[in-house]
Amino acid sequence: MKKHLIIIFVVALTMGSCRSQAPVIEANYQAQSLDIQLTNLTNQMVKSLSQERKTKIAIMEFPDLHGTISELGMFIPEELTTRLFMTRRFEVLERQLLNKVLEEQNLGMSGLIDASSAAQIGKILGVDAIVTGTITDMGNMIRINARMIATETAGVFAVASVSIDKEPHIASMMNRTSPALERAEGTPRRPVPEPAFMDAPETPAPYRPGTAATASVAVEEFEFEVVASSMTNDDRIIVEVLITNTSHRDNEISILSNCRIFDNLGQEYSSSIRRIGSKSAGRYSNLRHLFISNVPTRMTIEFANADPEAESIALLELSINGLRSNAQLRNFNLNK
Repeated sequence: MKKHLIIIFVVALTMGSCRSQAPVIEANYQAQSLDIQLTNLTNQMVKSLSQERKTKIAIMEFPDLHGTISELGMFIPEELTTRLFMTRRFEVLERQLLNKVLEEQNLGMSGLIDASSAAQIGKILGVDAIVTGTITDMGNMIRINARMIATETAGVFAVASVSIDKEPHIASMMNRTSPALERAEGTPRRPVPEPAFMDAPETPAPYRPGTAATASVAVEEFEFEVVASSMTNDDRIIVEVLITNTSHRDNEISILSNCRIFDNLGQEYSSSIRRIGSKSAGRYSNLRHLFISNVPTRMTIEFANADPEAESIALLELSINGLRSNAQLRNFNLNK
């Protein structure tokens, strides 16, 4: 009888211990919303980049396993750029400038990058790390894998990964490819459907040369006003913009390197230098500045190798990290 009781006790104890052990599931593999998982991905990257003391970063597009860059593959690095910048720990290279450099170096626009190419990009841009990765369709979820490459050694020093729910709008982004990539390759890599709900593109106002000496625009809590613009004898266009933070608090934003102008002949020029006070930023760097509440601040932008026949500016576009949209100032004269 005692023997039977002992056996029953051992079996009951074993069954109880089995019920108390929950299955171990890696949290990163549980699909959640895109916003939540981008936050998780950013936190993983911040930890790895900080441990390795990488402060200057370039983030490339995230292609799928076939090398195709979808709208989602472009959206992810845009979000990572913003989120890493907002930590105030890193200097993140603007992605459009990165693509421009890749084209100039004949490295293509794909997010698939080998070790030697990473080292080459780092040398050109002066960045400490390149972030690249892939997105994979897993059926009912999307897997995002990121790799951080040290440019000085061309080796992967950290990885990060998350899974997101494949919601209808995520699936649509996966099915739409990058128009810029298709133009670079000469043909679409997959059909791009036109959404039925998409509004017709807004028709820009016609350009009338010389209609204004200055131009101004408000973007969120910032006001931008062109106060001077001229063409120098060495064919440089110099534009002075007065920037005012109209909010009740000080606000730091970054004037990105891909600011551009279009002259009255339709020709486009990229900024060669931007200055605020004693601070300046060249072709491959961003200009970060703390704008004091309600204190107008003058910024000077230069554009080299301009056409001396240009008489006015049709569009000045300021690309800004910290605001939801760019500042566009239109139709102002050039003094010669």
